[in-house]
Amino acid sequence: MRFSLESSPKHILVARTDKIGDLLLTLPVFQTLKQSFPQARVTALVSAYAKEIVEGHPAIDAVEAFDPRMGLFELAKRFKQLAPDVFIAVYPRAKQVLAAWLAGVPVRIGTAYRWYGYFLNHRIKVHRHLCEKHEVEYNLDLVKPLGVTQFADKIQFPVTDADRTAARELLQPKGIAPGTPYVAVHPGHKGSALNWSPERYAELIGHLCRKGMKVIITGGADEKNLVTQVTHLLFELDAAQKPATLVGECGLKTLAAVYEGAACFLSGSTGTMHLAAAVGTPTVALFCPIPATTPVRWGPWGNESTVLMPKGLKCGECMVGHCKKHDPMDAISVGEVFNAVEKYLPKSGKY
Repeated sequence: MRFSLESSPKHILVARTDKIGDLLLTLPVFQTLKQSFPQARVTALVSAYAKEIVEGHPAIDAVEAFDPRMGLFELAKRFKQLAPDVFIAVYPRAKQVLAAWLAGVPVRIGTAYRWYGYFLNHRIKVHRHLCEKHEVEYNLDLVKPLGVTQFADKIQFPVTDADRTAARELLQPKGIAPGTPYVAVHPGHKGSALNWSPERYAELIGHLCRKGMKVIITGGADEKNLVTQVTHLLFELDAAQKPATLVGECGLKTLAAVYEGAACFLSGSTGTMHLAAAVGTPTVALFCPIPATTPVRWGPWGNESTVLMPKGLKCGECMVGHCKKHDPMDAISVGEVFNAVEKYLPKSGKY
């Protein structure tokens, strides 16, 4: 079955139930669907953890929080109640695909090569692990069976005036007045890729602060110890120079507004990097040599950015990111990162 604009789908259910960064990279799918089928109802099936990313998004009409404890037949019953005529498994999971089949969803789209692909009637033959293109492009491949030919070319993540007000109210007591240029640095990550050490982040932040640049270090509530470790390494800075910190103090939309207001955002390969890219902030991203985490697939998308990777590695284990003797990320120098950040900063003399 192939829809055309003359026989548009009435309700499209899109499942992406993993991490925040992955869901952000799926937003162009929702945008493309709403652009192509403006009369269709678009529902997002997402993890409760990442739900805030899609709530209130203009391309999404309804949000369903996926409970992994829900049984197969219970999930199929819920799908039957939702009554979509299209199901797209962006993050393919057996229970969701089987539930869509049991619920009798007419069009079921997902990737091939998994055993439960048998229960899909449109199977896209891609090998994501080869990392031949960006994750956004892999995601957009899944809407092609619907006859779509025009695709979103940037991530739309709306920031409201209320979000910007909340961001200002958070930053001002921390010494960053409205209109003051600042750099946002997120030293944390979830472990799927290698990142710079806290010592390197501290050295870079100290260099920026001594140059007169305001810096805000951000982190989730679970990254408090890491942020504390970084700030403790900056004990030589005087009170006026010290960076501000924002750790678990706001939701994702306010955090997006904080990043939107920054002159530059710096981090490793993590979900917040994609959040900063989504709001159009120039991004400096540090990537490791592990093939599965290549920036070809996971780099910033749709914004101005600089991606830095270790160069001149001579150790074979370092080259694949699995060395127990060295930290391959040390091959990215503080000076190299500073130069990358500096090109996005205001050019009016002292910051």
